Amino acid sequence: MHVYRDFETAVEALRRSPGYTRKREKDPWGSVPNSLRLDWCRALLDFPTFFPGAARMAWTAKIIRSDRASTVHQWAWQADDFHRIGFTANDWYLLRLCVDRRLTTMLEKGDGRLVIDTQRFGYPTIVLIADHWTDWKPLLRSGVTPQRALDLIVDGDRSAWPGGAIIDLDGGTLMSS
Repeated sequence: MHVYRDFETAVEALRRSPGYTRKREKDPWGSVPNSLRLDWCRALLDFPTFFPGAARMAWTAKIIRSDRASTVHQWAWQADDFHRIGFTANDWYLLRLCVDRRLTTMLEKGDGRLVIDTQRFGYPTIVLIADHWTDWKPLLRSGVTPQRALDLIVDGDRSAWPGGAIIDLDGGTLMSS
C-alpha cells in the first residue's frame, strides 16, 4: 500500500482506479440500487473510507441513523466498486473486520495493491481496492474461513489455497487450483 501524505492525493489515486468514471462525480452510487444504499452506509459508518471531519461525520451518522443514505461520495464509490464485483454490504463489512486484523502488515507492504491509506484529520481510514479482492468470496464458498481467505490473498501464496474446483452454477463462478 502506498501511504499518501495528503487526502487530495489519495482521492486522485482512487479516481485512477478501474471502477472510476467521470459519471461517478455526479452519480457516486453508480450501480448500487437505492434499496441497498442504506445497508452500505451502515457498514461504512463503522469503517469510513474517508473521514469528512468531525462535524460532517456527526451529521452523516445522524442521517444514517434516521434511515437515509449518506451523501459522502467517497463512501458511495467504495460501495459501488464492491457491489460491481458481487459483494453485499455484509460481505464488505466482514472483509473489513478481517482486514483490521492484518492492517499493519498490509500497510507495511506499501505496494498500493489492496488498500489505500486515506487518513485525514489524523483519523485513520483506508479504502480497499475492489478489483484485488475478487477471489475472496469464492474462497469463502470453498469452505475457507474469512480470515484465512484474506491471508491467502494478502500473502499471495496460491499454493496454499485449497485444492480442487469451485463451481457455483447460480453465480457463474469457476475457480480451480
